[in-house]
This record gives sequence, C-alpha cells and structure tokens, in this order.
Amino acid sequence: MNNIRRIVIRLISIALMLFTLIMSGIFIDEARKEVVYLCGNFTKGVTLASVQRQLDTGTFLHIEKYEVDGNPVFLATSRFTMNYVTCEIIFDENNQVISATSSH
Repeated sequence: MNNIRRIVIRLISIALMLFTLIMSGIFIDEARKEVVYLCGNFTKGVTLASVQRQLDTGTFLHIEKYEVDGNPVFLATSRFTMNYVTCEIIFDENNQVISATSSH
C-alpha cells in the first residue's frame, strides 16, 4: 500500500511540475508578444499621448521613462521575459515618435 501511495504522490508531483512549466512558458510568450506587438504600433509621428495610452493597456509591461538631450524616451520591458525583450521609444521635441526599436 505504501508503494502505491508513493507512486501516486510522485505522479501528482510530476503533473504539477509539468503544469507549472507549461503555464510559465505561456506567460513568458504572451509577455514577449505584448512588447513586440505594441512596439510595432509606434511609427514615426505618433504622439506621446497615444503611446502612453497604448502602453497603459499592457498587462505584463514595465515602463521606464527618462530623457536624452531633453527629449522623452520610454523603455518598455516585461519582467516575465527577464527584460530580455525591450522596446525603446524615442520622441522629438514636439513629443512625437522618432523611432521605436524592439530588441529580442
């Protein structure tokens, strides 16, 4: 009886580990797709307000805002991808997109 119980516990443990691994993979892939997809929306001339509005819809995003030469720059990443996938959005002095570059 103890042997059967051990086997059942091991099978349940293995099933739970596989489920966790699969779910983690799904979350990581969705986070990656979110960063890449949103970055593709930001073409030259899109306003900062529009970019901000779209980035606010992100579920897995982390947005870092800073300035380079007085112009705003947004860096969108996801902790689910361990910040491996990024989108850097650079604005001009009129708060319009100059470039949006996705790296992965």
